[in-house]
Amino acid sequence: MGGIERALTNLANYFVGQNLEVVFVSCLKSKPFYALDSRIGVVEPDFERKGGMLNKISFYPKLIKFIKASYQQTQPDAVLSFGDAFNPLVLLALKNEKAPIYISDRTSPDYKFKFPIPFLKRWLYPKSTGFIAQTTRAATYKEQQFGNRLAITVIPNAVKDMAPTPQKRENIILYVGRFAWEKAPHYLIEAFAKIQHHTDWQLMMAGSGPQLADMKTLAATLGVADRVSFLGDVKDVDSLYAKAHIYVLPSVVEGFPNALCEAMASGLPSICFDTIPHEDIFIAPKMGVVCKTLSSQSLAKEIEKLLLDTSLREEMGTNALKIKEHLAIETIGSKYLKLMKLV
Repeated sequence: MGGIERALTNLANYFVGQNLEVVFVSCLKSKPFYALDSRIGVVEPDFERKGGMLNKISFYPKLIKFIKASYQQTQPDAVLSFGDAFNPLVLLALKNEKAPIYISDRTSPDYKFKFPIPFLKRWLYPKSTGFIAQTTRAATYKEQQFGNRLAITVIPNAVKDMAPTPQKRENIILYVGRFAWEKAPHYLIEAFAKIQHHTDWQLMMAGSGPQLADMKTLAATLGVADRVSFLGDVKDVDSLYAKAHIYVLPSVVEGFPNALCEAMASGLPSICFDTIPHEDIFIAPKMGVVCKTLSSQSLAKEIEKLLLDTSLREEMGTNALKIKEHLAIETIGSKYLKLMKLV
């Protein structure tokens, strides 16, 4: 249920709606979270990635063989691959095949992966037909790495159509995302605890992940457990966007924050740190707030400004709705099809 899955699902649904045959190849066997059009073929391995060195040694050769077999059975006109860890494997598996291969990394471009991923990228990425950067930051970084050996095109993620859920907004600060170090949810919980004069507000946090238990403990330690709701994985996230007043993304690492875009498309004033590529998503301060200092104290100050100013929240939320225009799936999807020469 991560960003890669969401982005690929949106694109696959759009492609099949344009009368293209689409086969969705999953590199990991798992229960799907996002809905795929029934016309899309789904292929996944019959083996799993588990912990332990022996499994790792056997998993990746099996995966390369699986990718190659899936390609040969499908015989596609183009291949689109997402993911820093899987792109090199796709390029390796299909190195002698004819179809053009377009790849896209989906995390922050300066994230430090462990060996052998950096080595495989340097070796295999120039063999791709094209590289799709989500942001200008990512494109600049890849240009510095590869120069003219990589054909780079910037295409942002599409924002999904938000379900109309007319309801009165409540005094809710919302977080939607994984509970993991890169999302840094502790900054938001600590900031919420510092806002002591607004006890009529609550913090709702949707998602799961390895830090969930620690964040529940942190909320209890800071004395705000009664005003922080941990919702787990939420299918109907659109209704959460519709009833909240403020959205906060405290991430320190993001490739392209889908949840932030969805919050804005729901008319929410949003806050993020300067550590993520916000400049490709909104114009500050008209459409959203960028917190320049990476700390819970500075985040608390920005949140409190919005708590105190209803008109500012409404103006910023109205401006945020403009994101639906330049990130519409029709606009983004057509850019992919033109790049891949499928139109």
